[in-house]
Amino acid sequence: MSMGLVNLAPGAEEAALAMMLSEIIESNLRDKPQKLKDFNKLKTRVYINAYDADLELTLVFNKGELTVHNGKVGKPNISIITDSGTLLDLTNLKIKAGIPWFFDENGREVTKKMLSGKLKIHGLVTRLLPIIRLTKVMSVQ
Repeated sequence: MSMGLVNLAPGAEEAALAMMLSEIIESNLRDKPQKLKDFNKLKTRVYINAYDADLELTLVFNKGELTVHNGKVGKPNISIITDSGTLLDLTNLKIKAGIPWFFDENGREVTKKMLSGKLKIHGLVTRLLPIIRLTKVMSVQ
């Protein structure tokens, strides 16, 4: 299923999480064209596991194009493992001065979950710039 810059791989339309994230990203790119700069620079593979909902998906960014796959596809550069509520919190992170803002209520909750292990982001240190770009593209703020 093609939606322009954001495409669903076969079978992804059956996964609610894949549909939701693709719609959020597509809407962000349409409504906030300044996010295109980061989107066009992203070339990475992101695996997301929302374990409470038994959902897995892979976001494959290729400099201006995103393909959303149901399940784990290939070898991800970044992995995000958390519950579905925290995943939604990530889409609500504010962006200030071009970086995710962790100093409001939502940001502090995300930080607490990282420190407690309820949110695991593999690649956080080695892939920091792509993670910042991913956060900016996914955030509805």
